Amino acid sequence: MKIISTLHNHSTLCDGKSTLPEMAAAAVKLGFTDLGFSGHSHASFDLAYSIKSEADYVRAVGDVRREFADRLRIWCGIEQDYYAPVVDRRNFDYLIGSVHCMRDERLGKYIYVDGSSQEFADDVKRVFSGDAIAFAARYYEFVGDMAERDRPDIIGHFDLVTKNNADGRFFDEENAGYRACALDALLRCARTGAVFELNTGAMARGYRDTPYPARFLIKRLLELRAPVTLSSDCHDASKLVFGLLEAAELLKDVGFRTVQVWENGAFVTKEL
Repeated sequence: MKIISTLHNHSTLCDGKSTLPEMAAAAVKLGFTDLGFSGHSHASFDLAYSIKSEADYVRAVGDVRREFADRLRIWCGIEQDYYAPVVDRRNFDYLIGSVHCMRDERLGKYIYVDGSSQEFADDVKRVFSGDAIAFAARYYEFVGDMAERDRPDIIGHFDLVTKNNADGRFFDEENAGYRACALDALLRCARTGAVFELNTGAMARGYRDTPYPARFLIKRLLELRAPVTLSSDCHDASKLVFGLLEAAELLKDVGFRTVQVWENGAFVTKEL
């Protein structure tokens, strides 16, 4: 299939490497019809990672939308984190719901799900007494809570907790307890009607060789008839479509026949 749009994209306004115009120009070169920006929602506890001002972000996306109006439809989305709700959801064309961190009130600190491998190891030891599956179970509780509380349009990188778990370094992803908590959260998310993204961001950055979520979770999404879309979680304009064709093949191999594609302001069902 031809990729004509993506919605999960970051720029230098948060933790991306490319500017908004650079991202838009790359999309035009690829023949896109639509491009969505989804800066990380403003988090006062992590200004290096998130947008600095919601109003400035909306204004900047609007400027680029006007600049490229004759070549590309640009959409202003947001990736809202669990602890960083937007001021006014009406400012955005869509909302991606994600959990990047959990707060441990006992320690008074945020625990990052997708930090470095060493940070993950340290938090598993310090907060979860060395039990990485307990860490994962807590994460999935947050994901389910986020979906039910915020009702996002899109569920972001559902099993992000596996980012640093290549080759089962920290826990066995076939463990029955792990799979049970992941599947429970998946069902909670699916019941909200949100679209799930097949996210290739960790592939682009060398952490995984397959998209989020894992194959067993994709199979469950098929059983639930949950809608899915393709996303590169792009932080670099040169990787705007990284791994998306491979992700589409994975969907077909599991049994999906259609995918949700954002076109002119709404999701449209397209044949894979």
